[in-house]
Amino acid sequence: MRYPELLLIGFLLLGCSGEQMAHGITKVQIAMAGNKPPAFFKIANLKTMRGYVFNMKHYTIALPEAKTSDFTGLDAYSNKKAWRGATYYGKDITLYLEGYYHIDISTDYYPQKVTEYERAILQKNLQYIKKHIRIDNHDKLYIKYYGKESYPCSVMEYTKSGKYYKNSKFMGVKCYKFNPNKTKYQSVHIRLSYSKPLDPKLAKIYTYQDLKRRAKRMLDSLYIKSWW
Repeated sequence: MRYPELLLIGFLLLGCSGEQMAHGITKVQIAMAGNKPPAFFKIANLKTMRGYVFNMKHYTIALPEAKTSDFTGLDAYSNKKAWRGATYYGKDITLYLEGYYHIDISTDYYPQKVTEYERAILQKNLQYIKKHIRIDNHDKLYIKYYGKESYPCSVMEYTKSGKYYKNSKFMGVKCYKFNPNKTKYQSVHIRLSYSKPLDPKLAKIYTYQDLKRRAKRMLDSLYIKSWW
């Protein structure tokens, strides 16, 4: 994990809507968060997972699909099981469950100028894209459409070399929103990281395919705000 120590500091979020969640947080926590989710948080119930939507400066996005079992029992650190995470700079989010599922969401500070690379995304020109990114033969690259406005998204499923990554899989999704004349764009990048549990029983519960299925709820909910 990128922030193992920080993410263990959690605030309990209650309720389902953004307004209801705010009422479940103390005034001090709201002041620290600027009326947004606290910097570090813990989501401990299914109702919140299904109802809450992050309203970030440049986009909105729902939480991944959850199960009752996500909040039942204790985790590897003898803490009550929950989704944990953090928000950064009013634009980035990280979420994780049990150390097996990790989701990072990031975006740019400003709209970017459209280049030949972004035009290749629009045209689904995978040959051009592959020439301008680092990709191995066994990696998968394709274009999908996600979000409330059906944004074109480049998707790459890949692995990493090294002993620390032998049981890990990754999926990077970068979705683009273009201005009307296609000269500027704003993008949101969602990265899924999967670490296979060493326990065979847990490995049947926490799978890469399950993480992808859960994350689709987030991808379908994505709305990129216009701020040209």
